[in-house]
Amino acid sequence: MTATAFALRCRICEHVEEPGPARDCSRCDGPTDVAYDLRALAEVVSRERIAAGPQTLWRYRDLLPAEIGDGTSVAGWTPLVRAEQLSDALDIEVLVKVESSNPTGSYKDRMAALAGAAAVAMELETLCCTSTGNLGDAVAAEAAARGLEAIVLAPDGGIGLRRARALGAQVIAIDGGYDECRALERSLAALYRWGFVTGNLSPYAVEGAKTISFEIVEQLGWRMPDAVVCAVWSGALLAKIAQGLHELRAVGLIAEPPPRLYGAQATEAARLAAAYAEDRPLSQSPWVDVDSAFADLAIGAARASGGGLVAVGEERIAGYTELLAETTGIAVDDAGGVALGALVESVRSGRVRRGERVVLVVSGSIPEERADGIATIPADLGALLAELGAA
Repeated sequence: MTATAFALRCRICEHVEEPGPARDCSRCDGPTDVAYDLRALAEVVSRERIAAGPQTLWRYRDLLPAEIGDGTSVAGWTPLVRAEQLSDALDIEVLVKVESSNPTGSYKDRMAALAGAAAVAMELETLCCTSTGNLGDAVAAEAAARGLEAIVLAPDGGIGLRRARALGAQVIAIDGGYDECRALERSLAALYRWGFVTGNLSPYAVEGAKTISFEIVEQLGWRMPDAVVCAVWSGALLAKIAQGLHELRAVGLIAEPPPRLYGAQATEAARLAAAYAEDRPLSQSPWVDVDSAFADLAIGAARASGGGLVAVGEERIAGYTELLAETTGIAVDDAGGVALGALVESVRSGRVRRGERVVLVVSGSIPEERADGIATIPADLGALLAELGAA
């Protein structure tokens, strides 16, 4: 039995509501997060209790939303391996958190695990997401394991669709980008009682990412590393790693100060890194989409920890990706190369110092090719309903 006490809390005005399908705050329309009674958890959770759990992310069930924690998913408990050649070359201890060993090859399996469990707890029978690859694969796998329907809206030209289709998902290629697909999701949400991974299930889904930090600390013998480096896009991964480290200290599982957190971005998409460098509120930065819910949290986590956000030149990413694969034997995607590039540049600049222990989070694996035989439809609700057979 778990003992988690949790609710949904507005990130803006901190209004608290009962858990259930998430929606914008009823008071100010702000985004909601899962919030825990950490004082109560401190009296229950222990290292021994965690060690007795399964070798999946559900070993941390006490630190996850209890009502949805059924333990079905096998995501998590990924290896933390020492990169000998990189350690020698950089004169630091490099440990690689191999998220590509998750069931469909990325940390998104952790998010899908929490989304799937939440959907079952809320008696929702369909999971829906927008994805070009990793999230769609993860949602398709989770839905298949739970006997749920999976629908993936893929911006045209998306990758990774072959695996999602093989896992039984209905993949629909949309003639439009993420914004158009998300708008279609909102329209579907008004029509159907489905679970939307970036909508009514979002606060639960993103909790899966924080279990990476739980595993890092436990796998290091309940010690903190000196630094953690990961690629960032929306900022959710870095923000949730920071949250997980905070929670470990708040419930008394560890007393050491948290590590410095470094986020890595390719220069052509370095919105968060640019805002960090400007050192000004996001609302005043032309580089950051302020609608990105986790951008401010990720930037704040980097600053508060003494880390940073590092932009890596596009022309160097392929080389770093190949170097990481060739020196570790781990097949990685470009996000892994971006993370390694940020680490190398942080060592050169002196931000990461000689002899320090650094965890490099490899968040995904080499993407699959686009599946054949998928027709692209207009970014129009009528066309989408016709494709779903519900016009």
